[in-house]
Amino acid sequence: MPVKNKHALYAKYFPAWQEVRDCVEGHMAIKKRQKTYLPMLSGQTETDYLRYASRAKFFGATGRTLDGLHGNIFRKAPEQSAEVSETFAKSLEDVDLAGTGIEQFVSDVISDSLQTNWGGILVDYARGEDAPSRRDAEELGLKAYMRYYPAESVINWKYRTIRGKTQLALVVLVKTYTVPAEHDRFVMKDYKKYRVLYIHRETMRYTQDVYDEKSGMDKPIESEVNITMNGKGLTEIPFFPTPGAVPEKPMLYDLAQLNIQHYQDTADYQNGKHYTSIPTPIAIGLKPEYDEQNKPKPMHIGGTRFQFFPNEEHVSGADVRFLEFSGNGMKALADGIQHLEGQMAILGAHIIAAEKRGVETAEALRIHRIGENGVLAAYTRNVSGQVTKAMRVKGLWDGESPALLDKWNINFNTDYDLSEENANALSSLLNGRASGEIPRMSLYMGLKALNLIPEQWDFDTFVTEVQNDKREVLPCIGGGLGDEPDDGADGAE
Repeated sequence: MPVKNKHALYAKYFPAWQEVRDCVEGHMAIKKRQKTYLPMLSGQTETDYLRYASRAKFFGATGRTLDGLHGNIFRKAPEQSAEVSETFAKSLEDVDLAGTGIEQFVSDVISDSLQTNWGGILVDYARGEDAPSRRDAEELGLKAYMRYYPAESVINWKYRTIRGKTQLALVVLVKTYTVPAEHDRFVMKDYKKYRVLYIHRETMRYTQDVYDEKSGMDKPIESEVNITMNGKGLTEIPFFPTPGAVPEKPMLYDLAQLNIQHYQDTADYQNGKHYTSIPTPIAIGLKPEYDEQNKPKPMHIGGTRFQFFPNEEHVSGADVRFLEFSGNGMKALADGIQHLEGQMAILGAHIIAAEKRGVETAEALRIHRIGENGVLAAYTRNVSGQVTKAMRVKGLWDGESPALLDKWNINFNTDYDLSEENANALSSLLNGRASGEIPRMSLYMGLKALNLIPEQWDFDTFVTEVQNDKREVLPCIGGGLGDEPDDGADGAE
């Protein structure tokens, strides 16, 4: 079986990934694959089709929705738990050897995998033959790093039960690289490199083979490369599929389908509007003048041609008027487009829809969002878990304490409800604090959950800031935040 062979699920979902990505990119991507998303109408010439397609404009609902989902996740800064070493904290500032911090790295991962619901993070070590020791490796700048592979780059995989545990036994990753052409340095040529990660059946250790199109695909350019961590072989492949173990239907796929249908209907509507709204003068019962070739001579009015409809039997009943469209065809198209926009709003593009006002509408909108927010929260937790696992492996490779790494994790916001209930929650917090029914720690946690204090504030900073604030607004929240002595009764739970 060739290394280029693709998993059945890859082949199944690849067209969906392409459609979602094109819809996210918007008008330019849709126009680039014009006839794929806007087929020619029956009987159209190439010239007619180009005019037809030029009138259609793509409505960027899918891209705007992606921005909204991504914005919801990063509405609050990610939280990292547990104390870590200074070395590990520094490594979080550059996780890919390209200067990308952990938060930006995950932001990029989420922005990409939201479109496909598939991808993965590989933890690897920058290899160097001249670095026999860790100290030598550090001097050469060689260290562990994380690299994200989008859905299209994870072409094959296999799970197997090893030592009683189901785990990845094979992953095939592909990456495109560009080099100057042999005979012209100003011409760039693309090649693909295939990296096969697998658990060797004999050694039961993590191993790699590397194939390169430039060198031919008959045999690998690197074969049975043993990957070690601090001198020891690995028993698991440090590749973390994101957000789940296998691809699933993209979260934005249904929305993208409606978006494409909206584009097609809009093209028909704009085309119909073009032909039915331009005033066309006609003459009924009048004969045009003919030229020497016995062809009607054109008559022009402004920038349009006068049309004749001769009537041999009733030449005296001449009638000159403008041709006007009548019927319900255009209204049906307009209503259909409006209906599609409503469906797109329900599926997730509510940020581009005009929201109605009123308590009932707000409550109905909240009910619609419960399911959507639950799916997004589950996705976010899965990504958080995979990033945490990847970062722990990177830490082990960098020689960090396993005990500390086991306590470290990174979590992303899963609270996407921006309803007016936040105001009620704030009122309850303040009243509860004023009556002494809730401790200061509960007030601090509540304010942080409502995004009303800076994310970087810990509890001690919060109390210190309140104590330093001498304004007269303190009595309105019932004291107990710094004016009276702290006897530890309500403590720092």
